[in-house]
Amino acid sequence: MTQILDWRPEPGEVVEFELTTDRAPVPHDVPASHFQQVHLRLAAAHRASGRRQSPWVGMTFDLPGRADLDALADAWRGLVRRHEAFHAWYEPDAEDLPGFRLPPDSLTVRPSRVGEFTDPGELRAHLHRRIDERTAVGRLGMLAGVIRRDTASTVYFAIDHAYTDGHSLALLFEEIRTRYRAALGGAPAGLGPVPGYLEYNLRERAGSASLTADAPELAAWSEFLAAEDGGFPGFPVGLGNDTDELLPGTRVHYPVLTGAEAHAFRAYCARHGGGFGAGAFAALALAQREFTGDDVYRVLTVVSTRAHPRLLPVHGWLVNFVPLRFRLPSGAALADAVGVAQQGFQRARAGYDVPLYRAVELLGGDVPSIPPMVSYLDGRSAPGARDYPRADATVLTGPDSARGVSLWVNWFPDRADLVVNMPDTPEAAAGVPKYVDRVREIMLAASSGSRPAS
Repeated sequence: MTQILDWRPEPGEVVEFELTTDRAPVPHDVPASHFQQVHLRLAAAHRASGRRQSPWVGMTFDLPGRADLDALADAWRGLVRRHEAFHAWYEPDAEDLPGFRLPPDSLTVRPSRVGEFTDPGELRAHLHRRIDERTAVGRLGMLAGVIRRDTASTVYFAIDHAYTDGHSLALLFEEIRTRYRAALGGAPAGLGPVPGYLEYNLRERAGSASLTADAPELAAWSEFLAAEDGGFPGFPVGLGNDTDELLPGTRVHYPVLTGAEAHAFRAYCARHGGGFGAGAFAALALAQREFTGDDVYRVLTVVSTRAHPRLLPVHGWLVNFVPLRFRLPSGAALADAVGVAQQGFQRARAGYDVPLYRAVELLGGDVPSIPPMVSYLDGRSAPGARDYPRADATVLTGPDSARGVSLWVNWFPDRADLVVNMPDTPEAAAGVPKYVDRVREIMLAASSGSRPAS
């Protein structure tokens, strides 16, 4: 996961792939999901106030040699026609977020040569500007392109976050490569039709409309929000921001475990009643107790809402925040904490289809503009995951804003790492690394077979 200001693309010839149609968009009456509503309205408010924001996500990866433009255009055309996220959208600057769609078979893609870039800084600035321009327009609001070189070519892609999540980006990585190879060989890609994300939106809306404040599905939320300090949890160290104000953010990447150490950590957790994710949450809780004395760990964590196999190939923002809460046993070390963390996660995960914003609406309270969260992702089984290092594949994001701290614990075939997004303040810069270092120490000690300090 790389913030675009930290991206250093090698120079080369830049070619964009223009997505066009000869048909007029047709309105649809499927409402935006809860997350889409909040995201699109916040982004529109920032635009109206003149504040620059980059509410998009993207991906970059390398193809061998100098990319064949016709084959790559064919790959993008097949992808955008197959997935509804690329031809159905919501008008972001209208209050009621009206929806529109285009007939997928009307979409065409053609390469458009931008020119040769020799300076990495100028190249990155150009791509950043173009991504911001293209992803803010609503209709067909995406940008795809390639930086061509003789040895390797870098594919880049970005779209408003409202229409994609991390799983979708992983699908894009493998589907574009599959389609590109097929086009080079003159063969069909062999990829069948998939459901659209609007079907998911309809189901989410129907389910959330039937919820009431006393519904059993909201029990975990009620307990989470009824904490002594009320509302959403803070971070274990001072951040220099005690308001809901969004500040400029900074993103820091911490290597945690090698591939072998990650497997050893997973085996340790299994012996003590949990998985890798539970072990990570237990380490976060133990470090929190050392810093604050609080033995109750509360955090929002991200879960997939792709509950059915038929939803796995869908492009869209099919994730939710669920309330993770557990209490550390008295004097607990990691071995004692893994099991309770696992139980807490299983309870939280049971409410995967209760939208965060609907739960808080029913129970009273306000959701911070960027909710504090910890995401655990096991990316080892994602399509093509073993090729990530060789293809230099990475998720790309815009410049960060932050109110509190967001953490991503990622397990890939060759490593496990921790990515932190935090306010760019002296207090956060001084305190957050100390907390993260302690979490790493606890996990490393378990992976090495030594007894982690409590």
